[in-house]
Amino acid sequence: MKIKFFLISLSIIIIIILLSLKANFLNLNQYFFTKLSTKSKVILRNIKKNNSSGHQLSHIINNFFNDYNVKFLPETQLINLNFEKKKIRFDKSFQLTNGKIEYITKKSDSEQTHFFSFYIEVYQNDLILSDYTGNFYILDYSELQNSKKKLTPLKIDSNLKAEKILDTFVYNDELFVSFSNSSNRCYNWNISKAKINKKKLNFKNFYSSEECSIQNYYQPHGGRIQQYKHNGVEGVLFTVGENGTALQHKDSIIGKILFIPLDTSQILEFSKGHRNTQGLLVYDKTIISTEHGPRGGDEINKIEFQKNYGWPKASYGEPYGQKKGQPIFFKEHKKNGFQEPLFAFSKAVGISELIHISNNFSSFWIDNFLISSLWGQSIYRMKFDDNFEKTIFFEKIYIGQRIRDIKYHNKLNAVLLALEETGEIGIITNK
Repeated sequence: MKIKFFLISLSIIIIIILLSLKANFLNLNQYFFTKLSTKSKVILRNIKKNNSSGHQLSHIINNFFNDYNVKFLPETQLINLNFEKKKIRFDKSFQLTNGKIEYITKKSDSEQTHFFSFYIEVYQNDLILSDYTGNFYILDYSELQNSKKKLTPLKIDSNLKAEKILDTFVYNDELFVSFSNSSNRCYNWNISKAKINKKKLNFKNFYSSEECSIQNYYQPHGGRIQQYKHNGVEGVLFTVGENGTALQHKDSIIGKILFIPLDTSQILEFSKGHRNTQGLLVYDKTIISTEHGPRGGDEINKIEFQKNYGWPKASYGEPYGQKKGQPIFFKEHKKNGFQEPLFAFSKAVGISELIHISNNFSSFWIDNFLISSLWGQSIYRMKFDDNFEKTIFFEKIYIGQRIRDIKYHNKLNAVLLALEETGEIGIITNK
């Protein structure tokens, strides 16, 4: 009798737990998911993604075991890494309003959803953090070395009024910030700059576009900044994104990379035919960008002056929605008068920022680049040939979160990741 009562009670408890998980009561799904091992998370995410695409169990199993040799942190193919995460206590205006995974911030445009998107700059070994809603913080270098798992950076006062921060960049002791403001959901692109002061940032306008765009997904695209010297003139490169398929008139800034001199005297169209350029790097004199494709076709491009990179005519991806009998976009760039990408992902990874990593990090990682991703929740270690005309190899390193930004910290000899699902900084060091 006691055994029967025990079994009935156990069955009731299991049913309650399963029903609670299915209904995501008290956000139990997220709680239990965070407790799983990395490999278990990969399996569940893989099943969920394939199920949502209507794939059967046999397809899911085959797809997973095709990747049997994929390594998971702290392992990589050649070296082992240390991976540490530190939670950032952002300002109250950048907190969740509920326990669910939509990540809605407490601000006036609360009909829009956000992750804990933030950006990282290394300045005199400290970190300048900028959250998506326009708050700025300084995080002392010592905080990156201590054992604390939760960090409270010092908030910096600022006069900046921005709806959405798109990027930050430090040059000559000035903080450049790109951002967007909207009117009737038509977004423009702006850059402001301020002399770096750890108590207050007094921003002044550097650039504002007259043109605006009604972008999909309720957010502006592009906005990455890099310093560059063009024909002996100092300035910055600035990406302006577009994810629609309409051809823009020749004077439009949308879907282009602009060169803006520091004196803002003559703004140039540097390149065009871009969709959503989410990463930008000037390495020596070479410009490399990363760009979201539609469904598939995320690109890494070597950017050259006055070249056309194909969008919206050429892409190795296709539109979202029902698959078509014939391709919508050209599947060859060069034959149609466009620049071929240096590399294209046939399956979209939600590509984001890229960096060159110091050869001091590891003797196994010489002249390597790291590319972060959102949907792929991974970083990709890549090597190109000397002329940046060929991709030699890439290695996927699974992290398990969306990565909005990535930086290399020279003194720490560490890679820093902006993990936007939980608002954490990831710190990767070589063992």
